[in-house]
Amino acid sequence: MKFPTYLCKRIDRELTLTGKADDPLWGMAETAVLGHPVTGEPGKFHTNAKLLSNDCCLYIAFQCEDDYVWGTHTERDAPIWKQECVEVFICPSGKIRQYFEINVSPRNTVFDTAVLNGTPEDGRHNIISLPQYDTPGMVTKVHIDGELGVQGAKGWSAEYAIPFTALIGADHLVPVSGDEWRLNLYRLDSYEENKLDYYSWAEVGKLDFHRPWMFGTLKFA
Repeated sequence: MKFPTYLCKRIDRELTLTGKADDPLWGMAETAVLGHPVTGEPGKFHTNAKLLSNDCCLYIAFQCEDDYVWGTHTERDAPIWKQECVEVFICPSGKIRQYFEINVSPRNTVFDTAVLNGTPEDGRHNIISLPQYDTPGMVTKVHIDGELGVQGAKGWSAEYAIPFTALIGADHLVPVSGDEWRLNLYRLDSYEENKLDYYSWAEVGKLDFHRPWMFGTLKFA
């Protein structure tokens, strides 16, 4: 299987985050389209993501088409993956045994953790999650095109600004041209808790996002 590569372009200033991904510099970024995690086929709703970087941060934006946007959790590290959220799995070292999971809900509730993973053979039988990890200095913003919890919305979007100092493991504190990390981008959509539709940038082979050996590559321009 050929894994996708995302070329992350470098910008020379901070992005203005509104949750709408409407800073003009987002126009420079490539578009990553998310589909079914197993087949790669388009999902019910169009979902895409973009990434940029500067000397400070990795910026990520998701655009999620949706006709019903909801969520009830408001406390950090609540189980937002049982409802609706977007998710970033980032492996700065390129060594897939350790990575960061950073999720954001339509309420701008964050779940973030550092993960120690096993091998493709033992899979989820040997995963340690460290939810006490809170991404230092990260800023997230969310925008809903419609009304939360009311049928008839058009969608929602989320933006992340993640300081490179929070993403431990790479050889360079700030990535240089040609550096490569491992990455996957996900979305969970639902109409009620625990009844989920799954979206993924890199296909992972089953409805299990914790398969880092299937992640794509993030290459810094």
